[in-house]
Amino acid sequence: MPITLTFDLEDNRRSADQPARFVDMSDRFLAFAEQRGIKATVFIVGEIGASHPELVRRVADAGHEIGLHGLRHVSLDQIGPGTFQEEIIRGRALLQDAAGVEVPGFRAPIFSLTPETAWARDELLAAGFSYSSSVLPAASPLHGWPGAPREPFRWANGLVELPCPVIGRGRASVPPLGGVYLRYMPGPVMTRAARRLGGGDGCAWIYCHPYDFDADEPFFVPPYAGWVTARILHMRRGRTFERISRAMDAAGGAGPTLWSIVQGYEHATLPVVA
Repeated sequence: MPITLTFDLEDNRRSADQPARFVDMSDRFLAFAEQRGIKATVFIVGEIGASHPELVRRVADAGHEIGLHGLRHVSLDQIGPGTFQEEIIRGRALLQDAAGVEVPGFRAPIFSLTPETAWARDELLAAGFSYSSSVLPAASPLHGWPGAPREPFRWANGLVELPCPVIGRGRASVPPLGGVYLRYMPGPVMTRAARRLGGGDGCAWIYCHPYDFDADEPFFVPPYAGWVTARILHMRRGRTFERISRAMDAAGGAGPTLWSIVQGYEHATLPVVA
């Protein structure tokens, strides 16, 4: 299967005093997708539906699927049960009002659906979501769920999960098609990984963010990162579009949106995870 392109549209500024560079970078992403004829899945932070509804509308008007990336770009462990459900209901409504389309999917900020935040699965289902794309089935310096399935599966409540594509074994497992991994991994290794993941039976997808394309952004430390992590996030941004193109070409092109894939699983028997 070709590789699906996903985009996490978030505002990582420390304060409103900084320029909203994510808007221009998101428009660059939309132009790139249009040039290649790609329909992506765009997970948008709900607050952007209130602060920049015209940007959300541009995403929808271009034919991309819209998913929720949380009301705020905050990891699930910092929100907690109850409050989380209130926030995702509000965030989903903001995006639907701005875009005029349904929002069927959810991606947790920083892949923060982990064993410690497993309570979120039932709250997602209760809020009306059909699928999640929130689990990194590997160890990570931030959030991960080592031992979780690497192929699409259903939680016991029926919610479909599309885990982040990874390669490797044990603590050497990494997601080669996203973020800093996509930018830093040697080109031949990245293209081999894309070919392997795209040729599998699962759901292979790339993930990227507005800052991944912003080579001219002045350095700063975003709210969720320390200085070292911020330096890593800040470097090697100039060739991200080229890296995405190489990965997709290696795997045979751009795949369908995640929601289209989930709809194809309607009558399929997926593994069930408690």
